[in-house]
Amino acid sequence: MKQKSIHLVSVIGRMWKYKWVYVGVCTVVFVLSCLYIVCIPRYYDARVRLAPEETGGEGVSSLASLAENFGLSLGGTMSSDAISPELYPELFTSNDFIVSLFNIPVKTLDGSVSTTYYDYIMNHQKFAPWDPFVNKVRSMLKPSEEEVTPEAEAQASAGKGGQPAMPNAWRLTRRQEELVKFVKESITCGIDKKTGILTIHITDQDPLVCATMADSVRLRLQNFITDYRTGKARIDVEYYEKLVEQSKETYDKAFARYAAFADSHQNAVLASVSSQESELENEMDKAYSTYTAFRTQLESAQAKVQERTPAFHVLEPPSVPAKPAGPKRMIFVAFMTLLAALGTTIWLYRKEISSLLHGEE
Repeated sequence: MKQKSIHLVSVIGRMWKYKWVYVGVCTVVFVLSCLYIVCIPRYYDARVRLAPEETGGEGVSSLASLAENFGLSLGGTMSSDAISPELYPELFTSNDFIVSLFNIPVKTLDGSVSTTYYDYIMNHQKFAPWDPFVNKVRSMLKPSEEEVTPEAEAQASAGKGGQPAMPNAWRLTRRQEELVKFVKESITCGIDKKTGILTIHITDQDPLVCATMADSVRLRLQNFITDYRTGKARIDVEYYEKLVEQSKETYDKAFARYAAFADSHQNAVLASVSSQESELENEMDKAYSTYTAFRTQLESAQAKVQERTPAFHVLEPPSVPAKPAGPKRMIFVAFMTLLAALGTTIWLYRKEISSLLHGEE
């Protein structure tokens, strides 16, 4: 114990001997860390939590079609549990879904910018001073595999009212691919497998835009899922609506013919007149039966749409964050300063450390 105390005292004494080395190194690292972290734009985080409705096996085929559209293979092992919201986060990896967010109107908290989300992330983002240089070097080292024509690049700025046109999800320019990737990285979606609660996080440099996009993403997710869940039923509704319209028109014509014939032959006693009137009445009854049958089918299809529409209960709506989520400037500076002190100590005691590693006394 005494030997360890002597060693500890000697270590502290040696550190005190080099106190100005520590002061110099830590001061330089402190100043550089402050300059670096101040240049990094702050960002905010908005969260929304919702509980999607658990679904049964009736929608398994719908979800399989949805997964295939995004290049996912669910195989033949899908059960009734596979339709659960566990697959919902996969939607945020789809370019189609991300591009659908670009036309959302946003407004910054100070009111200086009021535009679409696409124009906002393209022209109103803050960057560190060295980011343009880094991006230029990166593009030179890793050029695009496919050459982008000037017409395609011009699409991004050929919009109405001075705003860039919305990109095409299946043909993105290099710049648009970077924006889509940026949006994907700013959206985090996770699900608690025990409770089934879906949590969506949105990060952005403006708190109001952050909250707006969190709520909009929630709505787009609900609409996206609802459209896929009710797709077949809505097609049936449209189909039966056409049949109802056609059968109603046929019935109206049959009724008009029967009424006109009956009115014009009220006092007729001929058997041929009665036979023709009976025939027209049968055609009218047949047309009415067809019309009522299609009406019943239409009501059934409409009920299926309502039955297959998933319910989403919002447990925690998004709110405008009051404090930035990052970067943690004080923690970063303190960590870098501590790391500099540790590195200085290792450098000063490099010989002792080397002898310990090699087993020397």
